[in-house]
Amino acid sequence: MKLILWALLLISTGTLAQNEKARPGSEYDGVAGSPYLYKDWVKGTVYYKNGRIVDQFKLRFDCARNFLQLEFKGQSFAPQVTTITSFVMYPKDSKDSVVFRKGFPAHGTFNGDTFYEVMQTGKAPLLHLLSKSIIEKKDMLPNATTKYFEEEDLYFLVVNGRNILLEKGDREKLAKQFPEQEAALLKYMNDEELKMRTAGDFRKFAEKYNELLN
Repeated sequence: MKLILWALLLISTGTLAQNEKARPGSEYDGVAGSPYLYKDWVKGTVYYKNGRIVDQFKLRFDCARNFLQLEFKGQSFAPQVTTITSFVMYPKDSKDSVVFRKGFPAHGTFNGDTFYEVMQTGKAPLLHLLSKSIIEKKDMLPNATTKYFEEEDLYFLVVNGRNILLEKGDREKLAKQFPEQEAALLKYMNDEELKMRTAGDFRKFAEKYNELLN
């Protein structure tokens, strides 16, 4: 009973200001694909600034708006993002959990309230951001257009208070982003034949970079 009353309190007070954002409106009408990281709601844990840890809700993450949604007994709502520090999602049919945190240095339009997947910790954490943008393409028919979600994987290293967007697909450009370790990083990528396009390649790169810092 206490859990139900507490959830209702969240829905009726703390989340009221963001209810419209919790339910995608006309901006998603007619757009092919899904804005979400996972199509279905998944189990998860939410961590709050005041120390509260909540695992009674199901979670869904809107990549297009970088926005967390919660679900309780069929009722979806939006938590106050300023009260949350991180959350963990447990995808179905997967043994791995996905950890999201905010509070990292700003980069372009991304700020301290942007949630990133933390792929690797260390002196220089590796962050991942799945960006989904709505693309509008003209069709063959007059005045006809098609809208769809275009996905892009962005990888960052947090180094000395900077959130560095890592170059993709070009070893030399990527190595040049870190002048002090440039030669060692380039040699490592060449030796390992890393194409620097996949999550696995960026994990290896981040591991090597952190190793060079020790």
